[in-house]
Amino acid sequence: MSSTVHIPFDAAGPAVKDVMMLEPRSVGPATPIAEIRETFESPSVKLMLVTDGERFLGTVTRDDLPASGDGPIEPHVRTDTPRLSPEDPVDKALALFNDHGLSRIPVVTGSDRLEGLVCVNGSHAAFCIYPR
Repeated sequence: MSSTVHIPFDAAGPAVKDVMMLEPRSVGPATPIAEIRETFESPSVKLMLVTDGERFLGTVTRDDLPASGDGPIEPHVRTDTPRLSPEDPVDKALALFNDHGLSRIPVVTGSDRLEGLVCVNGSHAAFCIYPR
């Protein structure tokens, strides 16, 4: 996978689809908690997207995981995570980042299909995408 490119907020396109990462990695609801913990060992992984096929189910963060134990991730999936649609304005994404203290927001269609992920860099000054 290519390294990320940073798009400053003031240079971003008008819609979320212009600044989202395409084909984000996701896991299924039966994925073992141990596997999710291992993935979170990478400091760049902040959010796991959970899907059933192409249907978006929700997200899991490090804080959502139980302190111990294993089993499937499904009981720990958050369904209340803010989400965006590809046609939403970039300003809506920026407001969600600011209002909720997020650095990643899933992009989902009206039919719950996962389309992408909007990501901001560590300094919260630019969107990060993979080169298209």
